[in-house]
Amino acid sequence: MKNIGIILLAFLPLLGYAQISGTVSTFENNKKTPLPGANVFWEGTETGTTTDENGKYTIDRVPESSTLSVSFIGFKAESKVIISRTGTTNFIMLPAESELSEVDVVGRVDATSIDLTSAELTYKIDDKELRKAACCNLSESFETNASVDVAFTDAVTGTRQIEMLGLAGKYALIQRENIPFARGLNANTGLNYIPGPFVQSIQLTKGLSSVLNGYESVTGQINVEFYKPETAPALMFNAFANQGGRMEANVISGVDINDKISTAFLLHGSLNPRINDVNNDGFVDMPTNSQINLNNRWHYKGDNGWEGQIGISAIQSDKLGGQTAYAKSDSPADSLWGFESHGNRIELFGKNGYVFQDEAFRSLGLMYSFSYQDHNGRFGQRKHYGEQKSAYFNSVFQDIIGTTTHKYRAGISLQIDDVTDQLSEINTEGFLYNQNRQEIVPGAYAEYTFEPDVKFTLVAGLRADYNSFYEQAFVTPRLNLRYMPTENTTLRIGGGRGQRSPNVVAENLNLLASSRTMNYSQMDKYMAEIAWNTGASVSQNIPVGEKKIVLNVDAFYTWFENKLVADLDFDPTQAYFINAQGSKSLSVLAQADYEVFKNFDWRLAYKYLNTQDEFINGLAASYLIPTHRAFTNFGYRTENGWKFDLTLNWFGEKRLPDTELSPAEFQQQPYSDDFFTVNAQINKSFKNGLELFVGADNLLNYRQDNPIVNAENPNDAYFDTNFTWAPIFGRNIYAGLYYTLDKKKK
Repeated sequence: MKNIGIILLAFLPLLGYAQISGTVSTFENNKKTPLPGANVFWEGTETGTTTDENGKYTIDRVPESSTLSVSFIGFKAESKVIISRTGTTNFIMLPAESELSEVDVVGRVDATSIDLTSAELTYKIDDKELRKAACCNLSESFETNASVDVAFTDAVTGTRQIEMLGLAGKYALIQRENIPFARGLNANTGLNYIPGPFVQSIQLTKGLSSVLNGYESVTGQINVEFYKPETAPALMFNAFANQGGRMEANVISGVDINDKISTAFLLHGSLNPRINDVNNDGFVDMPTNSQINLNNRWHYKGDNGWEGQIGISAIQSDKLGGQTAYAKSDSPADSLWGFESHGNRIELFGKNGYVFQDEAFRSLGLMYSFSYQDHNGRFGQRKHYGEQKSAYFNSVFQDIIGTTTHKYRAGISLQIDDVTDQLSEINTEGFLYNQNRQEIVPGAYAEYTFEPDVKFTLVAGLRADYNSFYEQAFVTPRLNLRYMPTENTTLRIGGGRGQRSPNVVAENLNLLASSRTMNYSQMDKYMAEIAWNTGASVSQNIPVGEKKIVLNVDAFYTWFENKLVADLDFDPTQAYFINAQGSKSLSVLAQADYEVFKNFDWRLAYKYLNTQDEFINGLAASYLIPTHRAFTNFGYRTENGWKFDLTLNWFGEKRLPDTELSPAEFQQQPYSDDFFTVNAQINKSFKNGLELFVGADNLLNYRQDNPIVNAENPNDAYFDTNFTWAPIFGRNIYAGLYYTLDKKKK
């Protein structure tokens, strides 16, 4: 029995155990008519079904989601929050392009919403929100979201990095369908490997997430859901091109082999061959680049409670930049400063699960992933080589204790990383930095949920992991509480601990885009980064006539026991790496959403950030983090398929590295200017599945003057590209299309 128990613990839950049934209908000639072939699914999971010829459905109740959604090509998607274990839930769907006379519709699905049933502060973002901007990859998909900031790390590599709670994106746990993705060598660049059109929805959690997902989350979690075999259309084609020369195409296709087996193919290709130097400083504004990205998965659903999937992902990415003469030449001179980046990634992933047919809410299953990735980069006369081989396993058992008031999840996990992170000089023996690190981290966790009614939820979790590299145990406690004193008010509070292994060179490649010497003499030793985070939030619906203002206010405080910090103040020709114990960050966000009138939405947000790092000379504000930021977004859609979107961003001043010790001609101001940017887009949808869009990023054409210090002498000691605080390229007009062909009704 003991061995059987161990074996059973190796399977992840994919489904629930009670059932919800109902009908999906529409109106034809003002008469209610069944809608066969509609997709019914639990948001954020892989559990779904379709309605029969009478518009009826039955779907297993899953504990992972409380939002039941229906979709059908040509109709507006609908969702409902389901609290009960069993029961009947009916949907009425309306055509997307027309109004039905004598039919009143109450409520609609928001493109971005807060999950009011979750103890964590979790935003649900669907593909409608992603299409408000030209989201070529995930790092460009948060232009209309106030919780995530996006910025360029320097003026050469073109790397876009997200920030949450005033800290770099590497402190957030970024997953693809609950499997870790952007971590290790691609902690800062992994979002560039996720094409926006692949994404069906995003769950964005602020603060510490569940212990089920591991110990690496500090500021939050971003879980990305790709289109799956059961949700992907028969064909979706996307094409995009912009003023800067960037072109890309995406193809998605879902195929039902039979009633039990289905597959989905997702293919991305992008190319930017144009060399742009708008500010005439002799450096390419954005590197030329190309990327090929393929994702294929197979899904199996049995009749006896077994379900599983297996898939493969392959990515190749290349970039070229630096001085324009270097980028244009097939055989550039050694004296020219060049940037090159070549990366590959391949991954095999899967999930298997078993659902108990006679026990409500009981399940067990397994997730796994095997991946390989590498990076070869050139930064002037320095080069970087990185390689990472990873294996990931996670198993969980979940059930209730007596009633659904008491729930628990428990499981074991294993993370294996074999990482090489090297920095050297071209045509020179030896290394400036060389680390070969192998981490084997077995772990176990337990999480208890107390939910006596819909008003209150407590989630307490604890996990313990042993890291073979550090030869020490990590203990990770986390607690989140939710309380609804009224139906219009939701309060949350939570906190806990997180830790991660930094990759010294790979996570600071932007610093190599300078002549600074990478100085590791102040690092006591290689140490894990350890941080604590606590936060609180209130979600309030404020009635205004027949409408409401949705107000959300949250505050999070993060403090580090240890953080790897690059000090650029102490010496303008050096980058000192230190193990800092006093770094901290306070983030406060207020956001209001209001439907001014039918189909016209307004979002207004303000964010205050107080982020400080412990440098050699003491505590000071972190680099390039604005203390104040605000934005407003206007969205309007018509009944005949037009959509208009406008976003105004304001960025407050940001602290820049100290240059008082530099020669006078290379000294920079201590703080940047504040500035505005405006993004706009127009979409038009047609009944045949075609959607066209045109837009402009940075419509006001705001550009930073001279983002590169000493650009004329890139081999001089004071050459530095790490003073980039605003756009470089300026206005960027783009256009594109989507074409969607739905699966045939069975």
